[in-house]
Amino acid sequence: MPIDENLLDDIIRRLLDAKTARASKQVQLTEAEIRQLCTSSKEIFVNQPNLLELEAPIKICGNVT
Repeated sequence: MPIDENLLDDIIRRLLDAKTARASKQVQLTEAEIRQLCTSSKEIFVNQPNLLELEAPIKICGNVT
């Protein structure tokens, strides 16, 4: 199924709008929208490298597990 970038932009906009709303706001997503978001996210993660080549010295902050 081809990725509809306009649909993804709309989903992300609605989620970000709800996040920044003063009152707690729920976002209604259809099953198709959730599937599209998951499929697109998976594609992005699969195409990212598992390891990064970094040079010393380096400081790592936060949880490293």
